[in-house]
Amino acid sequence: MSGLRTRIFTAVIFVAVMLIGTIVNAYTYLLLFGLINFLCLREFYDLVLGQDPERSKLRYTVALVLGLSPFILTTLVQMEWISLSNDWILKIILLYLVSFFITFVVELRKASRYALQNLGFIALGIVYIGAPFGILNAIAFREGDYQVHIVLGTILLIWTNDTAAYLIGSNVGRHHLFPRISPNKTWEGTIGAIITTLIIAFPVSLVFPQFPFGTWLILALLISLVGGVGDLVESMIKRSLTIKDSGGLLPGHGGFLDRFDAFLFSIPFVAAFLIFAGLI
Repeated sequence: MSGLRTRIFTAVIFVAVMLIGTIVNAYTYLLLFGLINFLCLREFYDLVLGQDPERSKLRYTVALVLGLSPFILTTLVQMEWISLSNDWILKIILLYLVSFFITFVVELRKASRYALQNLGFIALGIVYIGAPFGILNAIAFREGDYQVHIVLGTILLIWTNDTAAYLIGSNVGRHHLFPRISPNKTWEGTIGAIITTLIIAFPVSLVFPQFPFGTWLILALLISLVGGVGDLVESMIKRSLTIKDSGGLLPGHGGFLDRFDAFLFSIPFVAAFLIFAGLI
């Protein structure tokens, strides 16, 4: 019972901080998600780069900076603090490439037999964690204006899917979805979560009428399908590292990667749909 109380208390604080940070204004949003980006990257690089016996602070620092760069760069562009001209795009790409090549220099300096593995993990962190947060910035702003309905609506659908999958799977789940990777995930929980998230799309459309109900319904279906895959992918990563949780910063819930695994996978697909459908 104590464990359940801890889980509920953490969830209440977590939800309150997320809602306040997302709703107040663009600056609280940037502060909140910049911090979450940092904490997710720190957990990931602690886990994967820690496998090298020759732990390097320089390697770790460079990895964190590169992982945070997509969020930082899109913030500068979307807040219109720099102009997104062709000249700036070229400068950003060149700067990023030069920065990434510093990781090769770090590995040369350390002469580690894990060099190729470390380089691969650093690149994976940029794509798996850094890029989705940068993509979120790209769709969270339009001509410098913060679009809270996109951010909060998406988060609400992700939370609904995660919570429904857990509650339904825990209570009525009998048939395992992917036992080799995630023994607790069931078909009942997955299907129940999809249905619940589709239902929640309706009140979300009433709260955020900037998108019609049909759009929120498609987003709900997309998030339900892709978010579940994101959960399995993070379970696969943890299983390959023989760990239960990505961290312990959220008592009763594990780490930030454990809570944002569906988010990381969902955001690129949400952005692709909104952009190619001409909705943003």
